Amino acid sequence: MKTVRTLITICLVFTAVTLFAQTENRRLMTGKIPFSFWVQDHFLPAGEYSIYTVLPERMIRITSTDGRRSAIVTTVPSYSSSVSEKSRLIFHRYGDEYFLALVWTGGQTVGRNPISSKRAMDRANNGSPLQTWTVLAEANHR
Repeated sequence: MKTVRTLITICLVFTAVTLFAQTENRRLMTGKIPFSFWVQDHFLPAGEYSIYTVLPERMIRITSTDGRRSAIVTTVPSYSSSVSEKSRLIFHRYGDEYFLALVWTGGQTVGRNPISSKRAMDRANNGSPLQTWTVLAEANHR
């Protein structure tokens, strides 16, 4: 009986370590965002944020550099025929609200487009004029 419990405990620990290893991926960039914003259904205040890939690479994790705020969101790829020269975050602004719309990493031809939230689609459909804002970010060069 004790052997079975030990075996189950080892399996659970191994599973937890494997899941943790899958969520710790490479950092794409760090940027200072001068305004509060929405990404999917998460509201994040202005500040400095790091963007990470999360397995599967259709997801990204946005974490404040002080570790207090974080969001993991699903993205869809956005392809370009040319390589992005700089890392940047593209925001859509409707009225006084900002929504993260696209993450481009310097040196790549594929961007990450967070899936739009119902809130962002409501603002777009209510006739609020769309403005696009770009925040340059520092790419991670490990």
